[in-house]
Amino acid sequence: MLRSSSLNPAPDEAVESRSASAVVTDALREGILHGALPGGERLRQDAIATRFGVSQMIVREAFRQLVTEGFLKAEPRRGVSVAHLTAEEAQEMTELRSLIEAKALEWAIPQMSKADLEKAARILAELDKAKSTDRIITLNARFHEALYTPARKDRTLATVANLRLNFERYLRFTWQETHHLDQSQREHRQILDLCVAGDVEAACTLLKQHILGTGRLLVERLQSHQPG
Repeated sequence: MLRSSSLNPAPDEAVESRSASAVVTDALREGILHGALPGGERLRQDAIATRFGVSQMIVREAFRQLVTEGFLKAEPRRGVSVAHLTAEEAQEMTELRSLIEAKALEWAIPQMSKADLEKAARILAELDKAKSTDRIITLNARFHEALYTPARKDRTLATVANLRLNFERYLRFTWQETHHLDQSQREHRQILDLCVAGDVEAACTLLKQHILGTGRLLVERLQSHQPG
């Protein structure tokens, strides 16, 4: 059942500057990412439409986008529900990320400028001081984005961004329990040092290990929460 506190519709001026469908999509996505809309919860078009003051056609468009992104699951004659977090999906996304992000880094390192490397270093310094889960996850994503952007491979970067956005649900579910930030930061700095040195093979190998290691912790945590 949709709770009145589950979602925070954007202010009127935001609705005016973006499509109504985008506003609804973003609000639902945020609700899912932050756990206000838990896995398995069914979403009714009419309830969402009333909540946002939009037509059901606009809500259907938002639902389609979130199904494509993997946040919602559509079932014939049953409507849509929030996709469950599963260890199997976390493992699949981890392995995909390790392959695609390593390739993005391989393409990016030869194109990296001093400014690119300095930007990544500044983000790591900010990440050292971050306290909230929101801030940590945002800066973590920015660091990886800073490393891959010099590749200038738009299709690959879009795929990376979509996978990381979906993976954010898993990070939020387990991050505080795994206490992984210190190790993650050490690995981030090692990866950045290898980028500075121009050692493509070593940087990509370490990045794969970094992604797979984080994924393994999350999969183990998810498995411990699943019924035996």
